[in-house]
Amino acid sequence: MGFFATVGRGWEMTKLSMSVVRKDPELLVYMIIAGVMSLACLVGMSIPQYLEMEWAVNPDGSFTSAYLGFAFVAYMVLSIIVVFWNCAIIANANIRLTGGDPTFGDGLNAAVKRLPIIVVWGIIAGTVGLILKFLEGAARSSDNDAMRTLAMVIHFIGGLAWWVMTFFMLPHLILEGKSVGDALKSSKTTFFGTWGENITSGLGIGLVAFLIGIPIVALTVGLTAVAGPIGLIVGAIAIGLLIAWTNAAEQVAVVALYRYAKDGQMPKMYQDQGMQVYSFGNAQTV
Repeated sequence: MGFFATVGRGWEMTKLSMSVVRKDPELLVYMIIAGVMSLACLVGMSIPQYLEMEWAVNPDGSFTSAYLGFAFVAYMVLSIIVVFWNCAIIANANIRLTGGDPTFGDGLNAAVKRLPIIVVWGIIAGTVGLILKFLEGAARSSDNDAMRTLAMVIHFIGGLAWWVMTFFMLPHLILEGKSVGDALKSSKTTFFGTWGENITSGLGIGLVAFLIGIPIVALTVGLTAVAGPIGLIVGAIAIGLLIAWTNAAEQVAVVALYRYAKDGQMPKMYQDQGMQVYSFGNAQTV
C-alpha cells in the first residue's frame, strides 16, 4: 500500500509540475539544449581515448596524466552545463508559480547573471560527484569483501547526505542570490523543515518516470527487431525526452516545495488543482 501511495502522490506532483511545463515549454527546451551540450561534452571527452591518441593513452593502454587532467576539466564543464540549465528552469518555474508569465529569455538571463557562482557550484558539485563515483568504482572492483562493503556504505551515506544538503541549493543560489556557503546552509535548513515532502516527491516522480520508461524500453526493443536502427533511434529519442521531462518536472517540484517552505502553502497553481498541503503521509485538500 505504501508503494502505491507513494506512486499516487508522485503522480499528482508530476501532473501538477508538468502543467507548468505545458504552460512554459521552454523548460523542456532548456533540458533538450542541456542534453545536447552534455552529449557533445561526453563525446569530446571520449574521442582521445577512442582514437588512442598518443597524448591521451600510453602504450600499455593506461591513461596519461594529460588526458586525466583533460577528462577532469571536461567533467567540470559537464557539471556546470547541468547546473546552468537547471538554474534557468528554477528561475522560470518560480516566475510561473508566483503568478508571472515567463519567457525563454527570463530563465536564461537569470542564469547568466549568476554565471560566476554557477561555475563555482558546478565545480564543487562535479568534484563531489567524481568522489562518489570513485567510491562506487572502488566498491565494485575491490577483491576484499570488507573494503568493498565499506566503500559501498560510504558511497551510500555520502550520496544521501549530499542529496539532503543540496536539495534546495539552486533556489537559494538563483532566486535569493546567496553565496555557495550561505545557500548550502539554507538548503539544509529548508530540507529538514520539509523533509517528508522532499522524500515523497522525489521518490514519486522517479517511480512514475520508471514506470513510464518500462513500456518505452519494450517498444524500443520491438521496433528495433522490426525496423532495425530506425527503431533504436526512435527509442533513444523517446527515452531522451522522458529524461528531459522527468528532470524538468523534478526542478519544478523543487521550486514548488521551496515556495511551500517559504510561504507555508503550495503555489496557487497547485492549490487550484486541490493540492493545498503536500505531506509525507498524503497530499491533502484543506
